[in-house]
Amino acid sequence: MQMARDRMTRAVDPPPEYHAVNDTCHTQHTSDGYSKQVMPPPFRAFDRPEQPTDDTMILLDVSGSMDFEPVRPNYNQYLITGYSKSTQPKNKDVAKAIIRRFTDAMANHDHQFKGYDLTTFSNSASYIGTVNHKNLDSMWRNVHLGGGTRVMTGWQKVKELHFQKHSESATHHPIYGWQAGPDTPMLRLLLLLDGEATDMDEFELDLLGLSWAHVTIFLIGVDGCPHHHRHANELQRITEVNQHVSFVDAQGYEMSMQEFTQIEELPAYTEV
Repeated sequence: MQMARDRMTRAVDPPPEYHAVNDTCHTQHTSDGYSKQVMPPPFRAFDRPEQPTDDTMILLDVSGSMDFEPVRPNYNQYLITGYSKSTQPKNKDVAKAIIRRFTDAMANHDHQFKGYDLTTFSNSASYIGTVNHKNLDSMWRNVHLGGGTRVMTGWQKVKELHFQKHSESATHHPIYGWQAGPDTPMLRLLLLLDGEATDMDEFELDLLGLSWAHVTIFLIGVDGCPHHHRHANELQRITEVNQHVSFVDAQGYEMSMQEFTQIEELPAYTEV
């Protein structure tokens, strides 16, 4: 808990580059401005360079807490004495805003942009379909909330979708399931969580042995909540030992739009 409080003291106002008048955090927030954020360390790329064949998907936590009214616990040192209502939007609305910003930004940087496969999970997983900057609102009607947070159900569904899509470069073992081949495209997964998954250790161990997947975890939580920062500390430690995982505390890296554009651009096509 003390480590969580120490992390909270490092929170600062997000850079002005990320301000958007129509952002959910402004239209649904009952106080002025964004909540303070702990800025992440500089991004370091570990996996193989991005290729046009890479497969990007979105995995969304739809557990019941995504629809809760945001509250933060009140502490007498380590004892919770009550709860205070937060002024920020519900986690489901923050998640939708993140996905909208992601699809809007990538629409201008992906070759032959069609969108990204969206899978939801709680106690079980559901494939919603391909979402993009045009159909997000209509696709969102198929997102249903409720249940616990079992990330492995969603991860298994995402893996199955990925390998079915790229079955010509992979093999299926009757016992061990799908195995990636040397030409299997990289899976780049955007995972949105609003709390601690009950099977997070199993998920982390599965990722350790993979060379064909990179997961970026967005953690959504209540401003000034020690429980949120405790979980953020755990996820940050995971990224330090697992090169296939990146962690973002529901905000972007501090960089100019020009730098963002350069990072997101795919390599130029070359004739063989």
